[in-house]
Amino acid sequence: MTRAFVAVKLPNHVLDAVRAATEQVKVRGGRSMTIAQWHLTLQFLGDDAEIEAVAGALDRFAVRGGRVRLGGAGAFPSARRGRVLWIGLAEGGDVVASLARGVAERLAPLGYEPEPREFVPHITLVHSARPTDFRTPIAAIGSGPIGDAWEVDEVTLYESLLRPDGARYLERATIPLPG
Repeated sequence: MTRAFVAVKLPNHVLDAVRAATEQVKVRGGRSMTIAQWHLTLQFLGDDAEIEAVAGALDRFAVRGGRVRLGGAGAFPSARRGRVLWIGLAEGGDVVASLARGVAERLAPLGYEPEPREFVPHITLVHSARPTDFRTPIAAIGSGPIGDAWEVDEVTLYESLLRPDGARYLERATIPLPG
């Protein structure tokens, strides 16, 4: 069993900015993601991913990257009764959505289906087992940009190892984007 996903890796200066913007945010009863777990998921591949086949399908991936900047907090399914607290994109949502569509097109022949709900690019900050009122942390993070913009020039295939203390993500392939 290999749990995996394809994502945009965040550069260190962006990870540092997210940490600074969220270090005072506390959520009771929620499980906070670590800095090593922050990324922009393009497609979750499930628990039976074939790493070699996925990496091969993404070889010579022809979708262009572009400038992206994090900003604006939110929650799924709603701020008042959320289970996931996240930071979205202030810039480049179209870039990340295009990458997600491109990944889905490349992986569909292998049987990987994108999630049926609308794609919302984000990094997950907190998971909560119960519906949680995230309005206070969302307000604390704010709606403005977080960190500097960066150029997305690659996507990464990750294996996800589930552990009692949280998932650990291992980079299995890095796919450069055309330039």
